[in-house]
Amino acid sequence: MRSRRVGLAILLILLVFSTGLNLLGGPKWFAITTLFQSPAKLTSTVLWQMRLPRTLCALMVGALLAVSGLLLQTISHNPIADPSILGINSGATLALIIGGVSGVSLTIGHSVVLGLIGAVVAFAVVMLLSVSHNGIDPLRLLLGGTVFSGFISCISYAVSIVTNTTQAFRNLLIGGFSGVGYNQVILLAGVFILVGGLAFCFRSGFTVMALDQQTSRGLGVAQGHLWVVATVLIVCATGASVAVAGNIGFVGLGIPQLINGLWPGSFKQNLSLTMTGGAIFMALADLVAKTVVPGDGITAGCAECDHWRLLPVWHCCLWRAGDP
Repeated sequence: MRSRRVGLAILLILLVFSTGLNLLGGPKWFAITTLFQSPAKLTSTVLWQMRLPRTLCALMVGALLAVSGLLLQTISHNPIADPSILGINSGATLALIIGGVSGVSLTIGHSVVLGLIGAVVAFAVVMLLSVSHNGIDPLRLLLGGTVFSGFISCISYAVSIVTNTTQAFRNLLIGGFSGVGYNQVILLAGVFILVGGLAFCFRSGFTVMALDQQTSRGLGVAQGHLWVVATVLIVCATGASVAVAGNIGFVGLGIPQLINGLWPGSFKQNLSLTMTGGAIFMALADLVAKTVVPGDGITAGCAECDHWRLLPVWHCCLWRAGDP
């Protein structure tokens, strides 16, 4: 117990450190004193209006994907279950692409609804493929989910290529936080509170579900109710994450296994550690992504007015002088 508390303290320190790095880092690195500059300055606008919501979204998406992976691994008794492997991410992605090419305006509300529909359908199909006489077969779950995920991903790419919208859906297909704002932050915050709160409230029941079915029934666990709760949490976490950040994989698989390798324990013991680890990983991954492949953000300096050019709208005298 003591080592687990020490581990959580270390992860919280790393969380603060990675959050600061993601906020200040990117194509242009800022000093920490920039946080206290006047809001009228362009650098402050970039930090508070672009980088802060992007950082918050990365933290919450990482935590949501990590806890959804931990839930899947727990209820399916399969240590390598993951929303991206089982096709849940791909189902949400396909639903968003079909909605987009069908003329649906992909506002944050429409995106969430489409993402949830796609995640629900994909999860239901995978569960049907994995059902046997003895319940959920872990091998069927893995094989059926992998095949279904690959099939859905191929359809997504095919639809985008046929409709010539691959570039438009690039961020959705490969994942990323470019262009997110406070609307996405508010949405993810609501989902994060829902998923985290319910996972915490039912943590003891999910822990017992990790045992075999006969033992869990003997302990008086209502498996049907817990399956419904777990399904809602997985679908909400995955659907919202895909709607905001696109099809991001590995987090739900790698982070729970990494945490369990460092601090072996049950769902109840590793819930907070896993969510914190997922947030740290995604913040650092986003930092690397926006630094190596600059997108929106501060990209170049102006020696004449000491401003910075802000893509896609450049606010400096070079733009006014006609410099592209």
